[in-house]
Amino acid sequence: MKAALVTGGLVVGFVHLAAADEIVLRFTPLAQPGTAALTEFYRPWTDKVNAVAPGVLKLDLREGTTIANTINIYERVMSDVTHIGFVLFNYVSGKFPLAEVAALPFIADNSEQASVALWRLYETGMLDSEFNEAKPLMLIGLPQSLLHLAKAPKSLDDLAGLKLVAPTQITSLAAAALGATPLSLSSPEAYQAILRSTADGTILSYNVYTSFKIGEVTTYHVDAPLGTAAGMIFMKKATYDALPPKAKRALDENSGEAASRAWGKWWDGDNENGHQLAKSDPKQTVVALDPAMRASWKKKLDGAIAEWGKSRPGIDKALAEYRRLVADVQAGK
Repeated sequence: MKAALVTGGLVVGFVHLAAADEIVLRFTPLAQPGTAALTEFYRPWTDKVNAVAPGVLKLDLREGTTIANTINIYERVMSDVTHIGFVLFNYVSGKFPLAEVAALPFIADNSEQASVALWRLYETGMLDSEFNEAKPLMLIGLPQSLLHLAKAPKSLDDLAGLKLVAPTQITSLAAAALGATPLSLSSPEAYQAILRSTADGTILSYNVYTSFKIGEVTTYHVDAPLGTAAGMIFMKKATYDALPPKAKRALDENSGEAASRAWGKWWDGDNENGHQLAKSDPKQTVVALDPAMRASWKKKLDGAIAEWGKSRPGIDKALAEYRRLVADVQAGK
């Protein structure tokens, strides 16, 4: 068995099966066995890629987090421990400052819009310096996070005194902008923090309503976009460049804008499932902001976005282009 392919002076960590010289690429989407994401999206996508060029390219889907996790997946792909992975940009410190525009609140209505607009932004070349070593196959702006509270607040106009688990920089800034105290804990830690009353709530999407048991420790939910995370399914650019044409075609036919749209659409559907569970539970209260309160929250979060952008050179131009692209997608262009 060949362990690697040497091409153009680079050692690329393919796995070849000697009998047919088939290239095998490990795909690690960080999805646990039996989860909806694995069975409804990642496995069907793997099967579609594998059907294009049998005997030439095969994706080896690896479930769970045995060979990589959310923290180290980018490094594991770059070092050929695995070949294709799912990473959120906020876990690769300082590498994708402009691509994170797809995680901002009050711009895209849903993940599908954000993901298509982010892919189009990537295609403009404005993000080339960030993607100098990674080849994105799909780009994603996840569904927006919202406010989940253990009980109704005294006022939605001022959340002062509340402690909120805010897993990302953007959601942390949003919590502070609304007057709350953000707690820098991970998404899975929100349940225990609220259960033990060390937190009054969290800012997360409905995607984790059941998986992280958020519905067990909260009763009041405010449907308002408070930021999210953006990321990609990707491989090392050098690995992609070294593939033979038929193998590249198998990936190319299942990548890009259309694949990003489908990925975002799947996340939207999963998010809506959690939303409907909350709305149908008599123990839960789900509210939407009235127009005046929505405008007030947006104004406060605009200040948080300005703060977020201070350390990101070039963000004004990238954000303006991303807003334009989102508007195009919303208009059906």
